[in-house]
Amino acid sequence: MPKPFTNNEIELKEGDCVYLFSDGFPDQFGGPDNKKFMLRRFQELLSEISGMPMNRQKEILMQKLNDWKGINEQVDDILVIGIRV
Repeated sequence: MPKPFTNNEIELKEGDCVYLFSDGFPDQFGGPDNKKFMLRRFQELLSEISGMPMNRQKEILMQKLNDWKGINEQVDDILVIGIRV
């Protein structure tokens, strides 16, 4: 049986950032212990960079991902969409 769909409304203010992302970034293996990046670390990263210009956020995300995965292969597709209101 399908789950019922729920509408949610969120009030946004000028300057707010909204992010949509797949599980690819949090699921990427790497780092010093070759573990997943994890959702909590990814959310903290987004929170840290949210006040920066969007182009700079992209650069930081790309650099952080490449630093994290190191020599590991990318394990999944990675999608991150950021929208500033």
